[in-house]
Amino acid sequence: MNAVLAELGKNLAARWLTHLVPSGLLFLAVAGAGRLLGQAHWYDVGRVTRALDELAGHAASRSTGGVVLAAAATVIASAGLGLLAQALGGSVERLWTGDWPPPVRPLGGRLTERRRGRWQAAEDAYARVDARAVEQGPPLDPGTVRELARLAAVRNRISLVEPAHPCWTGDRVRALDLRVHQAYRLDLDSAWSRFWLVLSADTRTELRTGREAYDAAVRLTAWSLPYLLVAVWWWPSAVIALGLAMLGARRGRSAMDAFAELVESAVDLHGRDLALALGVDCPSRLDRETGLEITALLRKGA
Repeated sequence: MNAVLAELGKNLAARWLTHLVPSGLLFLAVAGAGRLLGQAHWYDVGRVTRALDELAGHAASRSTGGVVLAAAATVIASAGLGLLAQALGGSVERLWTGDWPPPVRPLGGRLTERRRGRWQAAEDAYARVDARAVEQGPPLDPGTVRELARLAAVRNRISLVEPAHPCWTGDRVRALDLRVHQAYRLDLDSAWSRFWLVLSADTRTELRTGREAYDAAVRLTAWSLPYLLVAVWWWPSAVIALGLAMLGARRGRSAMDAFAELVESAVDLHGRDLALALGVDCPSRLDRETGLEITALLRKGA
């Protein structure tokens, strides 16, 4: 799955910059207004209005060169902030997918254990009801069916597989790899570059769109960190930061779930195309024997 994310992340830097320059301008506006207001006058919008009036009356604001210079400096500063947010976005994505730096890995381990305990409790509850359903035999009564569906949903909200990462996103990525391997014995990381070449243009577009939605959520979360810094001199910015972080995390989870479903669907629908392109016999749909042969071929003994 890491290969999937890397492939679809290519050439996204320009798109990031396109999104981040306007975001940088907005941040500069909030930071500037917050600096003027301070903690004591956090709500006094009139102070900002008066400052803008004074700026408009300054001699430099009536000079074409001064206006151009100020505009250029603002755009450059916004671009710089955009690059900073891009770097922070990389850190956010690594945290979401479980690649935590050494100083905080013990915390990540504790979070993983906590998630694993919750998941196991939910799995045990599902297994107990499922065992009773097996004893009863078909047909199952509607109440049992509803209870099984509810317990499965509770378990899957924690993780589709036994948790091995501190965050839900990391386990969703892992679940995709495991599900594809269990169904087809196909190593998705080894196969993805070749698989990408046999996909149709429409399928590639859908996958890119899914990746872009995830990137947008990462960007949104990354911007919460600069806004949190502004809270040092203007506390309402902390509320903005919290809102961005919560909204970004929620969108990121939804986007990764949708993206993983798209990748798995692409494998289901086009796995046979990959086999035929590699010269592997696949008379019907992709199966475990064929997937294992593809994996061995692409790993080249590794």
